[in-house]
Amino acid sequence: MANSNTAQPDAATPLAVLQLFRVVFRAAQQYSADTEKQLGISGAQAWLMAELYEHGPQKAGDLAARMAIKPATLSNMLIKLVELGYLARQRSEKDQRVVEVSLTEQGRTLMAGTGCAPRGWLPEALGKLPPEQLQGLAAGLGGMLAAMNVPLADGSDKPLPFTE
Repeated sequence: MANSNTAQPDAATPLAVLQLFRVVFRAAQQYSADTEKQLGISGAQAWLMAELYEHGPQKAGDLAARMAIKPATLSNMLIKLVELGYLARQRSEKDQRVVEVSLTEQGRTLMAGTGCAPRGWLPEALGKLPPEQLQGLAAGLGGMLAAMNVPLADGSDKPLPFTE
C-alpha cells in the first residue's frame, strides 16, 4: 500500500508498483479531461500551443521534434487547430519547402487565459524530478519494457491517448 504522505510504496512489490502506475495514469487522464474542459482542445493540442506561446513561431519540423512526435502526427494536430482559428501555417519566405506555424490572436488569447500547465501534467511533473530520480525512473521503465519484449521506440513518438 502507498503511504499517502510520500507517494512512495511501502514495499516495492509488483502489485504495489502496479498500483502506482494506476494512480499516475488515472491522475493524468483526469488532468487531461480537466484541460480539455477548460480549453476546449486536447492536452496534446494545448501542449503544441504552449510551445508556440512561449517560444514564438516555429518550423513545423522543429515543433514536432520539440514535442517528440512524428511530423505526420503534428500535421494532424495542426489541421484541427487551424480549423478552430488558433493557429496559422505559412510557407517560409526563405524556403518554400518549410512550413512555419504561429498562434493567431485567438490562439494567443486562449493561451494567455489558461491557468493550467498546457504541456500536460505528466511532462511537467517529470520535469520537476531531480536528474538522478528521473534517470532511475528511465532505467526502471526501460527494464520493464525489456521484460515485456517491447522495443523502446514502439509508439514512443505518439501522444498518450488521454492527451490527444
